[in-house]
Amino acid sequence: MNFREILAYYSREDVQEALLELSKGREVVGVFRSGEFSKRPNALVYPQDITAMVKSGVQEFHFSIERWSNPMAIKSSNYGDLRTGWDIIFDLDCKDFEHGRMAALELGKALKEHGMKGFSVKYSGGKGFHLGVPWESVPDRINFRPSAGMYPGLVRGICEYIKDFTREGLEEAMLKRWSPEAIAGDSGISLGEMQSKDSVIDPWKVIELDSVLVSPRHLLRMPYSLHKGSFLVSLPISFAGLKTFRKDMAKPGKVKAERMFLKGGEKGEAELLIAEAMDWNARREKKEKAAARKEYTLEKPVPEELFPPCIKLILNGLEDGKKRSLFVLLNFLSNLKWGWEDIERLILEWNSKNNPSLPESYVRGQIRYARNKAKPVPPPNCSNSSYYKGCGVCKPDGNCRFVKNPLNYPIRMLSDKKKKNKGKGRRK
Repeated sequence: MNFREILAYYSREDVQEALLELSKGREVVGVFRSGEFSKRPNALVYPQDITAMVKSGVQEFHFSIERWSNPMAIKSSNYGDLRTGWDIIFDLDCKDFEHGRMAALELGKALKEHGMKGFSVKYSGGKGFHLGVPWESVPDRINFRPSAGMYPGLVRGICEYIKDFTREGLEEAMLKRWSPEAIAGDSGISLGEMQSKDSVIDPWKVIELDSVLVSPRHLLRMPYSLHKGSFLVSLPISFAGLKTFRKDMAKPGKVKAERMFLKGGEKGEAELLIAEAMDWNARREKKEKAAARKEYTLEKPVPEELFPPCIKLILNGLEDGKKRSLFVLLNFLSNLKWGWEDIERLILEWNSKNNPSLPESYVRGQIRYARNKAKPVPPPNCSNSSYYKGCGVCKPDGNCRFVKNPLNYPIRMLSDKKKKNKGKGRRK
C-alpha cells in the first residue's frame, strides 16, 4: 500500500470509531515503516489524532495491555498508581499460519473449559492470532489483594499454565494432521529441537507463546490496525469463525470495523482460570525447589571470563531476540552475586551494541522489575529453543554438555577448580 491508500484506510469513519473506542484508558503508540515507535506516552482522543499520526509516517497502531487512569501521565515511577487494570493476552507467533490457527483453536477450547465465555480472538495481520480475556472478567481482588497490582507476574503465570494445560491436546491435534517431518519443515526447526523428553513434538517449541514478553507497558497491535508487512488488517473474528478464516478476509477493502476486541465478559468470569493457574505455578515452584541441588555456594560475583558461550555471544550485541536475551541476562547475572549497579552498567553497555538498540526506557523498566523481585529466578534451561537457539547464540563448547542451564556453567567450573585446589593441598 502507498501513503494515500494507508491514509484513506485510517480516514474511514468506521475504522476511526473502532480505534478510538478501543483506545479508551490505554496508551496508544504508532509504529513507522522502519519498526520504530512514535513518542511515548501517547493516547488517541480525536479522529484527527489518528490521521495526524499517519501523516507523520505511522503505519501501525499498538495499544497497551494495561489500563490506565491517565495514559499521558505514565512514568516509570508511577505505574502502580495509574494502572487500573490489565487484560490477559495470549500472543501466538509462528512461521506457519495453519500452526497458529490450530494453537488458537486449542487455546480457545481450554478457555471454554475454564468457564470463559467473553474471550476475544483476533487475527494478527501476519501469521499468528491473539486471544484475549478482558479485564472486566478478572475478579477485583485475588487472595485479598487488589488484582490491578498483580501485573505482569500473574499474567505470566497464566500463560505458562495454559501452555502446560494445552500441550498434550495440541500435540495430538497437530500430529493427526501433519507428520513430525512436515511440522519441522513448515516451522523451520529440526525434529530434535521440537522433541521433549515426554513427547514426539512439543508444540510450544513450534509455536511461540512467550510469557517473558508480558512486561510492564507491553504493547499489542490494535484491532483494525494495518500490519506494516502484509498490509492486512489485524482483524477481530469470532471463535466459531476461526476454522474457516482466510487471510484475504483481512484485506482493507473487505473489512468493516464492527466487531470489538476485549469487550464484554462477566466480572469474575476468569476466577477459575486464575485459581488453577496460581495452584499450578505454586506446585511447579515447590517441585523446582525440591529438585534444586546446591552444588556450590558463591562467595563473590562470577567474572565474565567464566560465562558460558551463549551469554558471551549475547553480550556481543544482537539483531534479533533482544527482549528474550535481556530476560536471560537479568536472571543470569542476578543469580551470580552481581550487584544491581554492575548489572545495569553491563546491560546498558550491551544494549548499545544491539542493532537496533532496545528503547532505554524499556531496558531500565525491565531492570527495575527484576530488581524488585523478592528472589531471583534462574534463566531458561538450555533445552528451551525459543531462547538460545532461537536467538542464534547456542554455540556449545566442551563444557556445555555437562550443564542444563547457563547458570550451571560457571558454577561447575568454580566447583571443579575448588576440588582441584583441595586435591593439591592434600598432596602437599
